Amino acid sequence: MLLVYSGRHKAASSWSRAILREAAALLGLNMVTVIAPEQWASYGSLAELVRQERVDLLSLTNIEQRHYETLPPRRTVNVIRDPRDIVVSGYFSHRNTHGVHALGVTWHELIDHRRRLLELDVPDGLLEEIEFSGYFLDHMSTWDYHQPEVLELRMEDQISDQVAVWTRIFEHYGLLVPRRAVGGWVRTAAVRCRLAALRAEPDARLRRTLPAFTLGRLPRSYPRLAVNHYTFTRLSDSDRRPGEVDEMNHYRNGVPGDWRNHFTERHRKAFRARYGDLAERLGYPAD
Repeated sequence: MLLVYSGRHKAASSWSRAILREAAALLGLNMVTVIAPEQWASYGSLAELVRQERVDLLSLTNIEQRHYETLPPRRTVNVIRDPRDIVVSGYFSHRNTHGVHALGVTWHELIDHRRRLLELDVPDGLLEEIEFSGYFLDHMSTWDYHQPEVLELRMEDQISDQVAVWTRIFEHYGLLVPRRAVGGWVRTAAVRCRLAALRAEPDARLRRTLPAFTLGRLPRSYPRLAVNHYTFTRLSDSDRRPGEVDEMNHYRNGVPGDWRNHFTERHRKAFRARYGDLAERLGYPAD
């Protein structure tokens, strides 16, 4: 069965893909990341890309419901974020750091949008970003949140209780060994050995000479091993902790609720005029 991770722009998708890529390598799964329809245009459909490329784990960003429904039988995780935080995070990222080219796709709209943001001050730039964010937020608005194969999660929970939420994710995918399974320490030791090679840690030079291997399932210790490695500090390539802001880093802040620091009443009204009660419908408080 196809495994799908449906993330949303500025909802910790880079962090999630790093963990998923590592898990896929350990399990010998073919993981493919799709961020835009251009990537499947030559195949005719997203489903045909999956079939031809023999995809086991499909990582999606900003997928539309109508395209998602074309996929073969699947088990899916969908992660959302407070849409107002997506706007604020998107503003700083699109102005300063977000790449224009990725996975063979050029984001032409970002080129003009960045030029415009650099001409504006922050308050006016945020108003511009509210409208620009429609590409991400409209897809969140039209997503079906009651699909039986989908585990619905919030990024806010994913980063506040990382081990528990990633355990839920891997359990939903059926990729963890059952509870109370024998030989857990053996699997953990094997995974630690393989991780040393995958992560190319300095003290793993001898271990890198060992033959590669894959596992049938991950030990239940893996979520903790993953989140302890893929930390905000490591991914931001700095000594910062979540909440310590660097506007020129792709990992700028790392904590939820930042929209309250930047939205004025003018921004609140503009957001509501464009998206209505989207935040409340997704379960986020109005203020």
